[in-house]
Amino acid sequence: MGFPLEGCRKGVYHTGNSNIEAAMNWVVEHMGDADFEVPLESLQSAPTTDAAFSVNEEAVGMLSSMGFTRDQAIKALKATDNNLERAADWIFSHAADLEEPMDTEGTTGQAVATSSCRDGGSKYKLTAFISHMGTSTMVGHYVCHILKDGRWVIFNDEKVALSEHPPKELAYVYLYKRV
Repeated sequence: MGFPLEGCRKGVYHTGNSNIEAAMNWVVEHMGDADFEVPLESLQSAPTTDAAFSVNEEAVGMLSSMGFTRDQAIKALKATDNNLERAADWIFSHAADLEEPMDTEGTTGQAVATSSCRDGGSKYKLTAFISHMGTSTMVGHYVCHILKDGRWVIFNDEKVALSEHPPKELAYVYLYKRV
């Protein structure tokens, strides 16, 4: 494809040698970087300190709004040079590294509050589910199975029929009713 050798090496390095598609995506995303063709060895020998890193607060806010903690967001942004998209991907692929001890402060009050609720029991019954019919998510369509009068009914576009063996284990969405 005509990419510089050093840029390709960086793609493999920065994606952790995970796969060729990830490396190629990295190369395409960073072709315009000023240091794209600089040899990888010279970048590794350059001093990088946490003091020199300036976190992008807007990116921290975006990651926090996705449900990640501030510490997780900063760690991911440091690992990806403040690139928001790569940081979000980094968090998902490094979830085991980011596990934090649970914050026990303040959770005891929540546990007491939820245990004192009297809005019903904790038993549920499966009443419907949505599954996919087709060889892949790109081919086929979704159907719905609903429990009516103790029997499973399949809704497939305009066709409705009884379902003798509903594929409950293959569903994407499950709907329950409190009993």
